[in-house]
Amino acid sequence: MTIYFALVDGQPAFFDSDLHGDAIPDDAVKITAQKHSQLMDGQAEGKVIAADKAGKPMLQVPRFSADARRAELVKAVKIEAARRINAVAPMWRQLNDSREPSPEGAARFAQIDAIRQASALIEEDIGSAAAASLGDYPIAANPLWPEID
Repeated sequence: MTIYFALVDGQPAFFDSDLHGDAIPDDAVKITAQKHSQLMDGQAEGKVIAADKAGKPMLQVPRFSADARRAELVKAVKIEAARRINAVAPMWRQLNDSREPSPEGAARFAQIDAIRQASALIEEDIGSAAAASLGDYPIAANPLWPEID
């Protein structure tokens, strides 16, 4: 088996000599199984497979617009907030606390409110942050998250 790479209609494509035979494009380049694995791993990490000037495959870090990156970060903040809220009180616990109020339930709701407030502040910070700082913006390690017991 020999692995080949080519751009087909502008999209990266891989071919196996045993499977594709004569269907392999003329401009395809031979790559090693190790290179194919590296490309697949890079793509799984969010990188883009492209071709260099010689037609050989390479990985590129995708370029996002600042607005697209902000939207991605806001989504990640919401996911992190939900994770933290669930750690304080899963939905079943919140429903029970609503039906049968208690000091412990009130404490859990106060923690949930603090998480929601922090989420809103982090999202606001993302909205006003310089575009250059969005690449490695901290989500889970953001210091605006409250300490929860």
